[in-house]
Amino acid sequence: MITFQSVTKRYPDGTVAVDHLDLEIPASKIVVLVGPSGCGKTTSLRMINRLVEPTSGRILLDGRDVAEVNPSHLRRGIGYVIQQTGLFPHRTIEDNIATVPLLNHWDKRKARERARELMDLVGLDTAAMAKRYPHQLSGGQQQRVGVARALAADPPVLLMDEPFSAVDPIVRASLQDELIRLQGELHKTVVLVTHDVEEAIKVGDLIALYRPGGHLAQVDTPERLLGAPVDDYVRDFVGFDRGIRRLSFFAATALDLAADTVLTSDTSAADAIQAAKQAGQEWVLVVDAERRPIGWAEVGDLESLPASAALGDAPLAPVGHTFRPDTDSLRAALDATILSRTERAVAVDERGQVMGTTSYERLRDAIRAAEEAADRQAVSGSTPQPAGEAG
Repeated sequence: MITFQSVTKRYPDGTVAVDHLDLEIPASKIVVLVGPSGCGKTTSLRMINRLVEPTSGRILLDGRDVAEVNPSHLRRGIGYVIQQTGLFPHRTIEDNIATVPLLNHWDKRKARERARELMDLVGLDTAAMAKRYPHQLSGGQQQRVGVARALAADPPVLLMDEPFSAVDPIVRASLQDELIRLQGELHKTVVLVTHDVEEAIKVGDLIALYRPGGHLAQVDTPERLLGAPVDDYVRDFVGFDRGIRRLSFFAATALDLAADTVLTSDTSAADAIQAAKQAGQEWVLVVDAERRPIGWAEVGDLESLPASAALGDAPLAPVGHTFRPDTDSLRAALDATILSRTERAVAVDERGQVMGTTSYERLRDAIRAAEEAADRQAVSGSTPQPAGEAG
């Protein structure tokens, strides 16, 4: 655990970067410091490993004041990842990763073996990249090297200062997913600084939102930050679409699915038309004998076919995005529905077999029920559990 006790950082010109900060960062969690430029979030991070010294107050690492620890020894026990990776340009990738173990007097062979283990862990091709130099890697690959180097001596704490902001959005999303995966295996105490509230919501177990002037506005789970902002500042910072973002924390398991217009490909056009009209729908979902989705058939097209024609012979629209209620969120179900030309999306199980279809009405009912349940949890003080792919 990392504890800030009334920590202030005031510079000689009178600028106050952090003002009487009280904050507890639980062990084995990802805590994201987020806020506008100049709010003190990076200063707070750098005071943990004493790259910046506080003017007053104390920072405790597992109960010990970091001011009592030799700065060099302190930093070797804390992983540190920065925006531009800070790799040594004239060292190979494996030697970059082995930097801290070598400083800790590891045998060179052991340090390089550790480096190669970590390359595998962060998704880098060891055989192809170990002997390369940083300039021979892409920005995303360099950032993975930076994460591997920070983990090399197996530190309990990992500090990450805007670690993914220098790469393009697709690579950034991939690196965020990688961090979440790694944390699921390693269970480090991670403090991550970002200005991007989307990133904070996606990767954080807790979010500490700063106001200008180095004050905390709210410290909460992502779901509660979105669902119960404490004031207009927080509400404005997380954005007008916070209701949509919040859906990422509601599991789709309780979504009531329709199955009355899920029909096998050997169903006759006449029977399909009757089923669609009884359900008040303009489309039916065509599945194979194992209930795997094939495509959507429109009633208007079916009416032009012989009554005895099979659905498999009808013109079909693509299925579009599917979702899994057991692992996906209501946000995923809503996104799939919005992107579907039929205004319905297909729910499948782990085998890819159709469980049923959505509609806006069914989604609305599920969202309302989930929000009411979350509000009751907030009142009772219990912590909601996020859906599998939150964010």
